[in-house]
Amino acid sequence: MFDTIDDVNELMMDRTRLAVRTKEIAAARDAVARTHLTYGLQVGAVDDAPFVFEETVSGTELLSLESTRCTGIVRGEVESGDAVIVTWLKAGRGSVDGESLLRGRPVLYREGRQSFRWEGFQKDVMRIDRATVELVAADRGGWNPAPLEFKPHHVPEGAPLAAWWLVVRAIAPEILGSTGPVSLERERELVRFAAAGLLTAVPHWPVGQGREAPARTRLTKAEAFLLDHIAERITVDDVAQAAGMSVRGLQGAFQRIHGMSPLFYLKGIRLLLAREQLESGEAESVAAVARSVGLTHLGRFAASYKAEFGQLPGDALRAAAEG
Repeated sequence: MFDTIDDVNELMMDRTRLAVRTKEIAAARDAVARTHLTYGLQVGAVDDAPFVFEETVSGTELLSLESTRCTGIVRGEVESGDAVIVTWLKAGRGSVDGESLLRGRPVLYREGRQSFRWEGFQKDVMRIDRATVELVAADRGGWNPAPLEFKPHHVPEGAPLAAWWLVVRAIAPEILGSTGPVSLERERELVRFAAAGLLTAVPHWPVGQGREAPARTRLTKAEAFLLDHIAERITVDDVAQAAGMSVRGLQGAFQRIHGMSPLFYLKGIRLLLAREQLESGEAESVAAVARSVGLTHLGRFAASYKAEFGQLPGDALRAAAEG
């Protein structure tokens, strides 16, 4: 039992949601300044086009999701502070540190000031508590907790990119689904899941090491084996053997770090890779896509794809072809 009400309160935190919709440039500037640590912030319309700004921020001080849409231009410099910030462009144009962004590809804000420019855009942002990211990195990398360096301007692709989207899809409904008091224990768990997805997608190492750190733990070896053998028929025993772990130890590690079993993790990545191919407009057939991601039973693939994305893979292929 808890001794006092304060003991109970210490185990909870507040999840909030702040939404702004405005046609006023000054109000949009205030909203951006409130959600980001900015310098030289400028907000304006594009030529004579009507200006509309919409922003929704949901979450806690440990983990939050932000979605922004704007018909105008937002530019300046930004600093990430106590959070690790990941952003991805969904529509329009954007650049960070002078690098143009690809739509649908997450980009990590580095520490320190950096320039940004968004024009006629829609983008999402995830903020992850930096201290938790460092702890999870140390656990995965086999080093003592320390500040991290990330590979500059890295844009993940393939299986690591799918691993990132897998964790976003897993945790976003909970972040967006409710406001008010939430369990601190559960929030910390969600932050660890987000950190693990990020660290799988973006190469990193302790500050001062000067190079990418090799995988030093059995968990990272298990993850690498999974990502390197996406198209092959593998079992949980194969993964455990490659990592030098027992099946039970492997299952427990994945549940603790990723919030799911190794094979559920593998299936999720395969389905996301399949969706990327089907929606690219370049896929030859559903069967070819399924084989390329290691899902050889077409009936089960179709059922799993529809359960995950709400449409059959054949429908996704036809929609992409029609353009």
